[in-house]
Order: sequence, then structure tokens, then C-alpha cells
Amino acid sequence: MITSTLVLPLIATSTIAVIIFIALGFLPTPSRATALWSAGFVCAMIGSYVWLGYEVLEMAPLRGLGSGLIIAPMALMWSGLRAYRGATRQFIPLSVAFLIAMPLALMVSTFSDAYGITFRVLFSATSVFAVLTIIELLRLGPHKRDEASPLLAVSGLFLVFTVITNINGFMVAQHVTANADSLQFLRSTNMIGSNAYIICTLVTVLLLTARSNNGERTPHGAFERIARDRLNRAEATNDQWWSLLDIRLDDPDDIRAASSTAAFNATCDRFMHDVELVLPADADIERMGPTRIIALVPRAQGGVRELLIELLERISTVDEVQALPIRLSASIGWAQVENVGYDLDELVVAAAEAVQVAQTTGGDRWERVHATVE
Repeated sequence: MITSTLVLPLIATSTIAVIIFIALGFLPTPSRATALWSAGFVCAMIGSYVWLGYEVLEMAPLRGLGSGLIIAPMALMWSGLRAYRGATRQFIPLSVAFLIAMPLALMVSTFSDAYGITFRVLFSATSVFAVLTIIELLRLGPHKRDEASPLLAVSGLFLVFTVITNINGFMVAQHVTANADSLQFLRSTNMIGSNAYIICTLVTVLLLTARSNNGERTPHGAFERIARDRLNRAEATNDQWWSLLDIRLDDPDDIRAASSTAAFNATCDRFMHDVELVLPADADIERMGPTRIIALVPRAQGGVRELLIELLERISTVDEVQALPIRLSASIGWAQVENVGYDLDELVVAAAEAVQVAQTTGGDRWERVHATVE
């Protein structure tokens, strides 16, 4: 029988995880990924209470059902990662089928002497989802390395537990240890590992949800209100000396992969500082992400060009105190109201398209949006 000293912390952990993720993850940012992750936490919580029922009522089928409900949601977490990454196929039916089949198989096996081997087989099958989870986390790229680290670590630990579980089964088969002692060992490690897995998974998926879309966001808040007001007044007076700049650090993924978190953050801060120093005081600046800035600048074409030359030179200058001793560069998309119009959304889109052209042609340059020929 599982002792309450192990099951009660699991109940507390899983319940808190459900409350925290639904309140801070799913409700503020509803999506397929957060829905799948919420369902996974809920299943684990239900499993922990079912396992408590086994302890109280001493009904073996509840042991198998609870154990399966706690472990099987790993498949949902994997599908959620695929949905978060934007993969075309999330294999949700496969994950749901595994979520149903594993608890039922374990519950049925408690009516015979096959529970031990059934648990080991299904536990090993679950390790496949641990490997797939690791692959999905790595596919998120270096810019999500910190957020992925807790779930990466605990998924690797799950594989270690799988090996230990199978070694334990081999020892039982060779009569090195008693089957009853073996099952007690499996239950204890299962409870401890489940606590660790729920906590690490909660940290990772909550950070991924909070920092979704690679830290990018659309113009908002004070910047949007001020920029729209300026553009409306400029349009009323036919003032065409306004430009929207989309400024992006080149090769951010390569920089992130080659640096520590502190060095990367320092590099991004220096990038922002350079932009603030070069652009005039009457420019409106919005940080869209660690390596992307947009700015509304009230200058004629010649004045903007001088600013861009100075900005690119400043960003590419290597100094002794910068966090990474490498030459940085940036690409800039330049959209003028004369060519695009006074609508902020259209200016942002046009500048974003222009900066992508600048980056694909080598970076360290700007690309200006030209007037559309009717």
C-alpha cells in the first residue's frame, strides 16, 4: 500500500498545478496548446485522488487506474508542444487513445498477477513520449532554451526511471528481489517522479505560454495610442515627414545559441540602448521583443537616412565592454507615410516586409518601401 506521506504531496502538487495553469495560462491565453496542457494537468490531478481512494478503500483496481491517469497525460503534453510549435499534425487522437488505454490496461491487470509486468511495459511505452517531448522542445530553438530546460531535464530523468524500472523487473524475474518489494519500489518512485514531472512541466508550459510568439507582440498600449494620434494629425495637415522603422538584430538565434542567458540579455539591452541614443527625442519607440524595435520618426527622407547610417554603424561597433566579443549587425525596414499611407497597421506590415527583405539579402542594411505603382 502507498503511504500517505507520498500520495498527499502528489495531490497537493497536481491540484495546485491545475489551478495555477488554468488561471495564469489557459484563461489569459486560450489556445489548442494550453487546452491540451490543462487537460493533462487535470487528468494527473484526478489520478492522484483516485490513488488516494485506493489507499483508503484498499481496492486494487483504483491503484492501476490512478497510476495510469498520472503517467499517461505525458502524451497530451507532447501534443500540446506540437500545437504550440504550430505543427500541422498534433496527433491528438493518438494521445487521447493512450490516455484512455493505459489506465484501463493497468486497472484490468490488477485482477491477475500480471500487474507488475503490465506496468513496466506501459511505463516503457510512455518513455517514447518522453523522447518525443525532448525532440519537440529542441525544435523550439535556442531562443526558448531557458523555458524548455525544466521539462527537458525531467523528461531525461523519466528515461532514467524507465531503465531502473526494467532493471528492477529483471531482478524480480531472476528472483533477486521479491515481487511485493519490487511493486512497492515502483509505486514509491512513481509518486516521487510524478511530483517532479508535474512541477517541471508546469514551469515550462507556463513560461512558454507567457512568452508566446517568441516574445513578439503587436503595437499596443501607450505607443499605439500616441502613434495613431500623431499619424491622424499628420494626415490632417498633409505632413509627410513621418516614417515607421522596424529595426531587428541580425541572426538572433545564432547569437542566443552561442551565448549564455546573461550575455544574450546584455546584448539585447545594448541593442535597445543604441537605438535610443541614435533616434531623436521626438521619436516614439516600442520594444516588440528582445531583438526587435519599431519606431515612428518625424523626419524627412534625408534625415531618416542619416539616422539609419549612424544606427547601423553604432550597432556594428565592437567595444571592450560588450557581453559578446563579436561584430553585431541589424536590418531595418523603412516605411514612409508618403508611400504607404497614414494607417499604423499598414505601416507596421510594410516595414516588417521590408526588414525581411533586408535580412534575406545579407542584413546589416536597410530596405525602404517604395510607392506602389497603380
